[in-house]
Amino acid sequence: MPNRPTMQPQAYPFSREITKYIDNFVTRLRRGQVVESKDIAIETASLMRHVISDTSLESVDMLVDLIKAVGRRLVEALPRELLIVNAFCWLLHVVREESESVEFVEDAWASGKPQPPSAASPARGAETPGMGVAQAGALRTLTEQLASRLDVETMTLMGFKKNILNEINEYILELENIEDAIAKNALEYIHSNEIVLTCGRSLTVAKFLLKAAAKRKFHVIVTECAPTYAGHEQARALAASPNIDVVVIPDSAVFAIMSRVNKVILGTRAVMANGGLIAIAGTHMVAAAARHHATQVVVCAGPYKHSPWFPFNDDRFNSLVSPDAVLPYREGDLVNNVDVISPCYDYVPPELVDIFVDSMGGHLPSYLYRLLQENYGDAKDLAWNVYDS
Repeated sequence: MPNRPTMQPQAYPFSREITKYIDNFVTRLRRGQVVESKDIAIETASLMRHVISDTSLESVDMLVDLIKAVGRRLVEALPRELLIVNAFCWLLHVVREESESVEFVEDAWASGKPQPPSAASPARGAETPGMGVAQAGALRTLTEQLASRLDVETMTLMGFKKNILNEINEYILELENIEDAIAKNALEYIHSNEIVLTCGRSLTVAKFLLKAAAKRKFHVIVTECAPTYAGHEQARALAASPNIDVVVIPDSAVFAIMSRVNKVILGTRAVMANGGLIAIAGTHMVAAAARHHATQVVVCAGPYKHSPWFPFNDDRFNSLVSPDAVLPYREGDLVNNVDVISPCYDYVPPELVDIFVDSMGGHLPSYLYRLLQENYGDAKDLAWNVYDS
């Protein structure tokens, strides 16, 4: 793999309040107290809003370095969490777009022709006893130009900072309502009396199905997702609607039941640049069974889950948990003779996914490159830095 530039973390004079806020967020990430995808993205954006608000900016480059420094610290706390880096890539993209407008204003001022000196009204105090009227007017004009230059720089940076904070506020507001925005497309994909299969617990999928149930009646099969059994919680949430008939099945019955399923609707932790998924363990088995039976696979994921990285190493973004739920430690004789691996997530290749649904509607996996360019632009180059230790 070619050598890539390494981002060097820099120290910034944060206020005591901001430093405490960063340390608290890092500690909560390391302890696993912030788990939900949307919560991680919202708190990351809120953190940067506090940091930017508290920092006095001297240039656009200072803000870029600041974002990279804070991003490095958060990634070190949770290196396998793609959502954190997604948020920082989005923010860098916004900063670069806004900086272009700042450069445009400054260039427009610099290219303007200076006003000719006025001999009729020299500035009071600008002339000296030995200075003529023309020289005094020239000095006054130079002083005004320097003052105007400082005003332009100050006004553009202040407006630049305000625009960045407004963009972050809109981003947080969008995240808070992302499930409802995705659910508005439910009636286009779910029809009456269909049999829908879903895997595990997903708030986005639950709202998607409940939105369709407001006008249509259908059946939902939920895999229990052992050993966490998150599917039971999903089934209880869906059972609140009288128009949904919910059935929970063991993971081993997925292939047998798939021939009766009309559509598979899945949630995901992250969407890779090639259209692959980082999803809850057991999702790959469901998607593979659906492909064998030619059943459509629909993935509900907000734009904030789109990651500009390719899965060169499937295990790099995975996490392993205690295998006690799979093979209890009380099985002493067996435990000493086997190695048990209990991953949190599966990697689902893009060929097993038919369509992605987000707040803008449905997209084919081959269209993701366009969405990544719109969301991140050249800022996705940060991916070459944040994972280099």
